[in-house]
Amino acid sequence: MARESVGRPGDASSGMIIPIGQSMGSTRRLFPHLLDAISQIQQFYVIESSGEEIPDDFLTLRGKMNFGNVGFGAGFLEALMFAFLMTAIMVLCSDDATREAIARYFPLIDSRLFLWMVNLSPVLISGGLCCYLSKYYVGKISKSAIDWLLMGRLFSLVLKGLIIFFVLTMLSNHITPESAWTFAKYVTLKKLHLATRVYYIVMAMKPLLIKRAFETLGIFALAILMPFVTIWGVSWLRRLKAARDRSLMEK
Repeated sequence: MARESVGRPGDASSGMIIPIGQSMGSTRRLFPHLLDAISQIQQFYVIESSGEEIPDDFLTLRGKMNFGNVGFGAGFLEALMFAFLMTAIMVLCSDDATREAIARYFPLIDSRLFLWMVNLSPVLISGGLCCYLSKYYVGKISKSAIDWLLMGRLFSLVLKGLIIFFVLTMLSNHITPESAWTFAKYVTLKKLHLATRVYYIVMAMKPLLIKRAFETLGIFALAILMPFVTIWGVSWLRRLKAARDRSLMEK
């Protein structure tokens, strides 16, 4: 891993280092994607796990907010993809004719479990990447960067989860035969055959909306807790193992 030594003023042999491309006491680089932020955390980990020291003030407030913004963006994209897939799956579950037509070429579409896993895939992928960080939760700078990344994702998922919940609840309350028929005529340009089909799809979706609203709260709660529990749990087990090893060496 490329890196450069930086000494304290007046002490050229202090041995403190910072990653190449970063300035002393600042986190200059921006991370547009989650993988970029994870790569930077890996760089911090390699330095700190080797026993080297990164200055405490290296990860400035701007740097912490940078990791938080990446986490927020990852959570936003995760929730957006979840909402899009959930909408498509609800339409399929409400329209047997369309689902059966697709099932002729893709039989798995008839499996509720498969549809459920497809809907959860954005949450599982993003949560899995965050859980992957548990192996790098070592050292003050690495821990701080990971914590800010997870906090950004937390705020994003809480916000989007509440928005999705209230939107689904409001839609369920406002769907009536009259509003469904008006909507169906509008989106089909008053083509009677298509409007009738859309009307029945919308009315069939009405009872699913409340159910999906509460399911979304539960899914997002698990998506928020999973990385925290994994990362902090692995860190606790690592400290427990280190304490046990020290105890055995002292005997």
